[in-house]
Amino acid sequence: MPDERTDAAPAPAALRTAAPPDDPAALRTRVAESVRSLRRRSGRSLAELAASAGIGKSTLHAIEAGDANPGIETLWSLAQALGVPFGALLEPPEPGVRVVRRDQGHRVDSERTTMRARLKTSTAHHGRVEVYGVELDVEHDQDASAHSPGTIEHSLVVAGRLRVGPLGAQVTLGPGDLASFPADVPHRYDALETGTEIVLLIEYR
Repeated sequence: MPDERTDAAPAPAALRTAAPPDDPAALRTRVAESVRSLRRRSGRSLAELAASAGIGKSTLHAIEAGDANPGIETLWSLAQALGVPFGALLEPPEPGVRVVRRDQGHRVDSERTTMRARLKTSTAHHGRVEVYGVELDVEHDQDASAHSPGTIEHSLVVAGRLRVGPLGAQVTLGPGDLASFPADVPHRYDALETGTEIVLLIEYR
């Protein structure tokens, strides 16, 4: 890899760099704009969407105002209630070449702080595909509810060891191992070692 130099020529206009790492203000703004726009487009009130997502009206109001830092669980619930992929609340697809460094990409955390995910990219050419870099802690399993019908997840272990898959059909993976499984049923991630990291690809159909 070439050394980075401060006097290097500017990148072409088509080359896009991800948002600054761990910028909570940028994430709050993006989520607020997305949720508010999608809710209004659906014709639902704050109370109606909050009820559909199983969250409080005050919580939804704070999210739309950019005053809240919703966790993965809350965002999944909102995405399902709105009928959109999870990543649609974080970042829209962008044209051109886009570079995302290891510590870049919008980050969202589990509300139990056992899982941290960064949206690396998404596409919408034939359905929607999202790619995440995910870190998992060993203290607790990370349960995931069923996604929309036909959704497939691909988990590639980068470091550590992981048990993953639909409930009752989990498999154990090590570095370099990949598991693909239907994610339109409840499923679970269970880190078996400290420092477990995976690349997670989600296909929506």
